[in-house]
Amino acid sequence: MHLSAPRSLVLSIEIDCSALTDLLESICRRAGRSVRQSRESIIRQSRQRLSRDTFDMQSLHVVAASSLVHKQPEKALDLLAKAGDRLARDPMGNRLAGYAWLVHKDIGRAKQSFDQAVRLDPNQPDCWKWLGHLAEHDDRYEQAAEYYQRGILFDDGGHESAIALSRLHARHRQLKDAIHTLRVCLIRDRRSAKLNFALARLLDRRSIMLGRKRMHLAQHRLRREALECYRIVNAVAPTAQSWLMQGRLEQQLFEHTAARTSFQKAVDFDPASAKALSHLASANVDFGEIETALGQFEQSIRLDPQRGEAHFRYARAKRFKSGADTRNYLAQLEQQLSADDQPRQKAIYLNFAIAKVHDDIGNHDRAWEHYDRANRLKVSRAESAAQRRQTPTTTERTSSAPTPSGPVEDGPWFEAFTRHSLQSYSPEYFQSIQGTGHLSRTPIFIVGMPRSGTTLTEQILSSHPAIAGAGELNYINQIRQEISRLRSPVPDRQAGWSRPPELLQAMNAGDVMHYADRYLDQLERFRSGAQHVTDKMPTNFMHLGLIATLFPGATVIHCRRNPMDVFVSCYCQNLNAPFCDLDQLVVYHRNYRRMMAHWERVLPIKIHTSDYESLVAQPETQARQMIRHCGLPWDDACLQFHSNDRAVHTPSKWQVRQPMYRSSVEKWRRFEKHLAPIAEQVFAEIDSETATTMQGAT
Repeated sequence: MHLSAPRSLVLSIEIDCSALTDLLESICRRAGRSVRQSRESIIRQSRQRLSRDTFDMQSLHVVAASSLVHKQPEKALDLLAKAGDRLARDPMGNRLAGYAWLVHKDIGRAKQSFDQAVRLDPNQPDCWKWLGHLAEHDDRYEQAAEYYQRGILFDDGGHESAIALSRLHARHRQLKDAIHTLRVCLIRDRRSAKLNFALARLLDRRSIMLGRKRMHLAQHRLRREALECYRIVNAVAPTAQSWLMQGRLEQQLFEHTAARTSFQKAVDFDPASAKALSHLASANVDFGEIETALGQFEQSIRLDPQRGEAHFRYARAKRFKSGADTRNYLAQLEQQLSADDQPRQKAIYLNFAIAKVHDDIGNHDRAWEHYDRANRLKVSRAESAAQRRQTPTTTERTSSAPTPSGPVEDGPWFEAFTRHSLQSYSPEYFQSIQGTGHLSRTPIFIVGMPRSGTTLTEQILSSHPAIAGAGELNYINQIRQEISRLRSPVPDRQAGWSRPPELLQAMNAGDVMHYADRYLDQLERFRSGAQHVTDKMPTNFMHLGLIATLFPGATVIHCRRNPMDVFVSCYCQNLNAPFCDLDQLVVYHRNYRRMMAHWERVLPIKIHTSDYESLVAQPETQARQMIRHCGLPWDDACLQFHSNDRAVHTPSKWQVRQPMYRSSVEKWRRFEKHLAPIAEQVFAEIDSETATTMQGAT
């Protein structure tokens, strides 16, 4: 099937000057009489010989190649024309003519010259590559692929045709073919920096697509493979970009210490890279080195004042005070925001940054105005992305249904999931599975709404010498999705997100042990000899039925907070749907309350509830209760949680580096006039639920 790519995606027909220089060096080495003879001497002698004998083809090659390097294609063509009939039998002469015609933008004659060159000598990978480029320029996809494949066959170690073919496949959204092309070539040259870098980029791109399809295990494998590729690149031919890409993957794979090292190496390679500095600064915030990070953010912003993400991260890490410097910085941000045709993502970053500055200095109405703008832009962007995903445009994207948005992004899905959970996970179900499940007490699950104190709770617990903190892990949700896909009666590729929880109950005892063991294997990366490992993915609250099935002796801590403070904190943090939409948040919180009330009634494991307001008012009392719930003796280190040097990679990274503070309690009141209708609705619902519960108890 013939597929055409947009013109804007086709490689520009431009010759790399360094490639011509390398070719000239190669020709001169063959023409020189001594290995010590300089290139200039060889070119001078070749001109002299050519003046005596216009048919001295070796000298002709040297002078023509020199003319091309010096951007004199007409001179090169004149010289080659003087060779007469001999040119028709000369592979190198035709190759040089092809380059000259390319510089002249005469695509037809360039193709004729390269065609003649490979007819005379097929072992010319660069000519095959250029024939592929020219076919691609004319939208001849299949012909281009054939030329590139010939180039791979005769490859001389440059791998240009392999990379070109992989890019061709990628442009037509054939990512699997693009990846396969490079994997095969790596069998011959495993440590090629070019091949590994190109493959890593494609694997990263493919992993993003798998993530959108909720195929997280496959996504994890591709990220691991991509990381190994970048590590080879950085062992062979490192650059600032390759170190930066390695660091980003290490962050995604929870290797935060390694990521910070990679970002530092990126900065070492290119101290003027604003992007590398920004990533290094963010990593330093994760490790609590706030002052160092602020200096790096400021340097990054000086190098590239237009980088919206750097402003967002800088504003989030800094505590602003009223004064001339803050006013000047606000003016700079607002000037950028007022620019015409502002990219939506940059506008989101700038609005959040401006809002944070106003929030710090007490301009709460102005702050809310920009928080609201930023979140409305996020909702609009998410809706646009969903519409694009629902319109398959290529073979790679085509499926029987639109790409799922996932549980926390889809209100109707979560409503259905809640309903099925309440029906499926009954006291009778848990009675029927008694005696099954893994006996390990290693995991400690910290659940609740986002921004409910889960990070603070984990920081306190992981300060205990017997507990290691793993952060927000998506493994439980991945296991649930895999079980659903494997056990769905309908061959639906989206079963992992659309099937009800009762599918999970079809597991036998062997299945339960398999998935429990696999989860524990993932925790081992974080354990470092500790007795317990925390998993603080807040939304695991919806999977407590599965967790109790896998680990009937699990420790669960439920973090609870004033819902209005939760809403405001979510709205101020640049989170994805539903946490950037107040109306969706109200519905989401309602279903969260229903699920937690259900788990409290039916789970065979005891849930310890920690109220955020009590924790900040009575930190030692509440911390002792949590440690006791974990079955551990008290350790005073738990009160020094702000000195814990583990990486924290969540929006709360700044707060957990400070001693306990109460300023976040009732924080929503500063925005109360903007939230009054929602507050009235939510508190009325909670009062009604409480009354119903009390009536049931009596």
